[in-house]
Amino acid sequence: MRAVTPLLAALSGPISTAGVLIVTTVGAAALVVGHERLRGILALIALALAPALLVLDLSDSPQLSFIHTSPLAAIGLGIVGLGLIAGLAFVLQKNSRAFPILVAIALPFRLPIQVGGDTANLLLPLYLVVAAGAVAWAAPLVLGKSADEERPATLIDWALAGWLLLYGIGSLWSSDPSKAVQQAVFFYIPFSILYLLIVRVKWTPQLIRGCAMVLVGLALAFSAIAFYEFGTETLLLNPKLLISNQFHTYFRVNSVFFDPNIFGRFLMLVLVGLSATLLDTRRARDIAALAGGIAVLLAAMVMTLSQSSLVGLLAGLAVIAALRWSWWKVGVITLALAAIGVTAVVVAPAKDGIKIHSLRVLNNESSGHANLVSGGIDLFTARPLAGWGSGSFSKAYRQEQKAGAPTAVSASHTTPVTAAAEEGILGLIAYLLVLIAGFLRVSQGARRSTARTAATAGLAALVVHSMTYAAFFEDPSMWVILGLGVALPIPLTREQRRAGREARRSEGDDPAVAAQPAPAT
Repeated sequence: MRAVTPLLAALSGPISTAGVLIVTTVGAAALVVGHERLRGILALIALALAPALLVLDLSDSPQLSFIHTSPLAAIGLGIVGLGLIAGLAFVLQKNSRAFPILVAIALPFRLPIQVGGDTANLLLPLYLVVAAGAVAWAAPLVLGKSADEERPATLIDWALAGWLLLYGIGSLWSSDPSKAVQQAVFFYIPFSILYLLIVRVKWTPQLIRGCAMVLVGLALAFSAIAFYEFGTETLLLNPKLLISNQFHTYFRVNSVFFDPNIFGRFLMLVLVGLSATLLDTRRARDIAALAGGIAVLLAAMVMTLSQSSLVGLLAGLAVIAALRWSWWKVGVITLALAAIGVTAVVVAPAKDGIKIHSLRVLNNESSGHANLVSGGIDLFTARPLAGWGSGSFSKAYRQEQKAGAPTAVSASHTTPVTAAAEEGILGLIAYLLVLIAGFLRVSQGARRSTARTAATAGLAALVVHSMTYAAFFEDPSMWVILGLGVALPIPLTREQRRAGREARRSEGDDPAVAAQPAPAT
């Protein structure tokens, strides 16, 4: 085993680069193929290739040294992991409704893991649920125990497949192929499979309500921890944030999340869902409960001091208002408020404590984000066609901007800038196609559906959040929302319901039964 290690280390570079292309191509194909059985087979292949690719890429890293020193223990650990997946898959086969509930439970939990010399906060519980869900769905198809149905690919499927395929191609000339491997293995492949599974869920009002209650309960529990942190000025995670708090007059909380912005984003999405539900609630007791929950979560969000989450929340609320009332009225009010805010910043910067008279000062005011964005734009203009390669933003930024380790980041904190810098103009187009396809599908019937209103507003909030914090494709919530856009039933319009009643009357059905309206989701 020791003699094989140098050979693996020498081969890991080119093999890993080709491996990213292979696994993303398989994942993209799983999104668009028409036959369910082939789709399931491809999903299982991608699920098996992803961890194998990661092990190969990290073959000479300290984190995987136990594979060489204790191969039997490594094999035993792998068997235990496969056993957990098989056991959970058996449970999900018996009760398919448990899968979305487990996804809701696992969605926010990230565990710090040492990967390639860096600490990554990985969604390990979610990975387990996704793997088990994929086996529970695909195994019967492969064994011929489930019908091989046909499902034509939607516009969202093609847009996401295009993004995956482009990312795999971009890895061929990436200056940081190891980063490309990690992005594909930790985010794009498992989340694309998560999307496929969410699409197949039979969403009922009861199931939607159950998932919502889980997310709200978790948000309230996390907020209680945040209140404790704020009151005692202690943090459970991230000692670097604790040090940073000592140099400021404010104290940022992060609850069980490593980053306050991630905590804020989770609260943002839950608040959007609660707000959409509140507008469609009529019972006074339910209105009081929803308003109380919103107040608690909003207070916790303020303590995160996550500007990106607060702005994203405002965007989500604006979308809810537009769907419930009038797009043009909400647009006029939003533009007016934006104009007032810009005027206040530009005309009276000293009074507001904001100074933007130079890029250097703006960079300081934005915690370095201005430099990252301008540097990302410089990277794009230098290689506008093919970009610098998948996962290469951090390394290319350091090389081109002569930036040292303190300013090294994984992205520009603005998703379209990162996509353009890494994948070139095609990456920017692929990103925009995902947004267009997503909003077109998710917003269908949103005015007549609370769930679709919440999904549309949540997608808008995520897009805005990713403009100042990145992590759009790397957030499982985005893939879940797009899956909901495909899977949620589209409520009938008033004209369609009327036509349906008339058709049933003409067929001689009971008029009293035919007059009953179809339930809305």
